[in-house]
This record gives sequence, structure tokens and C-alpha cells, in this order.
Amino acid sequence: MDTDADLETLVAQKDHVNVLRYLRVHQLRDPSLAVHHGQAALKQRSLSDVTRLAIYEQVALAALDLQDHTLADECLSKLREMGVEKESVRFRLLLGRCLEASGDTTGASQLYDTLLKENPANSVALKRKYCILKSQVGQEIATVAALNEYLQNNYSDPAAWSEMAKLRMEQGDFAKAIYAWEEVLLSAPTDPFVHVSIAECYTTVGGLDNLEQARKHFCQALELDASYRRAQFGLVVAANAYVEAASNASKKQLVDDFEVQVAKELVKFGAEQAIQAYKGTSMLASVQSLMQEYTEGVK
Repeated sequence: MDTDADLETLVAQKDHVNVLRYLRVHQLRDPSLAVHHGQAALKQRSLSDVTRLAIYEQVALAALDLQDHTLADECLSKLREMGVEKESVRFRLLLGRCLEASGDTTGASQLYDTLLKENPANSVALKRKYCILKSQVGQEIATVAALNEYLQNNYSDPAAWSEMAKLRMEQGDFAKAIYAWEEVLLSAPTDPFVHVSIAECYTTVGGLDNLEQARKHFCQALELDASYRRAQFGLVVAANAYVEAASNASKKQLVDDFEVQVAKELVKFGAEQAIQAYKGTSMLASVQSLMQEYTEGVK
């Protein structure tokens, strides 16, 4: 495949095999495109067995996304005809996805459990088991356990840590959500969304130390994207909460006056940024009124 060719060019050239390869390499999920080019590619007699097997798998998964169970079953049959063993991991994982799509989550779970007994580190089976549990009501504890099991074998998977962070937030466990978001941050230090997500968790937990961390992450998000409105509002809220927490602190708590002053300035800065962002919109008056309440409170 021409590494410089983009997807649009490959599609225009009707380079079916490389369109599919591009989707796989770049992990793009476009089932309609995959099915269209997959069916066209499979008509080519010159395909190697390895390429043909990969395409049948790709088309089967795309067909499941489109809820075309007939096509998915046809692909499974073709894989068997090509000599893929029924008991092979490759075939059973694909069969599991078909069972999921047909609504037989019990059968799929049992299949994944069998695969995990054979190989506890089977990341695909672990991930699919997690997805099944997540879709079921009342399985919150089991869902977290399944994702933890996956992360034990795939610790550096940022998407899984992001999932864990969201799960913890849904459960109201913001301290553990912070830990998960910080793992995501290791692989995406310049992503303002991650900084804001961490900051919001710190703000929710509260307390001087946590609110100070919240301010820092909101500021980092704005440094990366000055127009990020969620960070602008978040900074105002977190910095204001720090000022209030400092004023209500007991005598035993050491409050840094300099940090309090910094927080006050950050409230003003965030308010200015938010107002500037809404200039020329119908929301400006409402935003100005809200920001005025915050800035007057820190004078």
C-alpha cells in the first residue's frame, strides 16, 4: 500500500484491498465502506489466502455493525471453507461477536470465558466480556472487575483507562476517576479534554489541595486551547471554590495567602475569557451576569 495515499484517493482509485487495509491500519470504523469494498475485493481471484481471510473477517465485523447477520454468517461459512478450524481462537472470537449481535450474550460470555481459561491474557476476549457486562443493568461491580482484569494485561491502553475513568465517575468515585484520567494523560499530555476531565473530578472531590490541582489542570487546558469554554467556566468555578474553602478553613489548616490571591485573579481571568468567548452571541448578557456574580464574590 502506498503509505502516502489517503483514503479518499484509494476509494477514487477503487483500490479495494488497500481501502480495507487503510481502515484496519488507521482503526477507522466505517462498516458501509468496509462491506462495499470488501465484497468487491473478494471477487478478485488473485488474492492470497492470508489477504482473503483478513477481508472475510473485516467484512463479517462490518456486517454485524450494519446488523446484516446473513452476510456475517456467510463470511463465517467462507472462513470454514478456507480451512479455518472451528476451535481456533480466530474463529471463536468472530463467532462470539456474531452471538453478541444476535442477542445471545449468555452464549457469547460462555465462549469468552472458555477462551480466557485457555489464555487469561486474551485481550480481545477480555474486552468483549467487559462490553457485554457494561450493556447489562445491575452489573456495575462486575463491569469494573472485568475492565480491571483487562487493564492488568493491557496497562498502557489509554482507551481502556478512559473507560475506567468514566465508569468511576458514573459510580461517584471521583478519587479513582482521577487516577484513571491521569493514566490517560500519560499518553495524551496535550489533550485539553483530558486536563478538563481531571480538573472537574478534583473540583468535585473538593478541599484546598484538590481545588489547587483543579485550577492547574484548567489552566493547562486553556494554555492548550484558549477558546475551550468548558475550561473557562471550570476555572472560574474551581478558583472561586478555592477562595471559599480558604475563607472557611479552620485555624488548624494552613492557608497560603498567596495562593488565595492567585485564585482570585484566576476567577477574574476565567470570567474575562468566558465573556470574550460569548461576545456577539445571544448568550452574552447571561454569561456577563453569571461572571459578575463570581468576580464580585472574590473582591
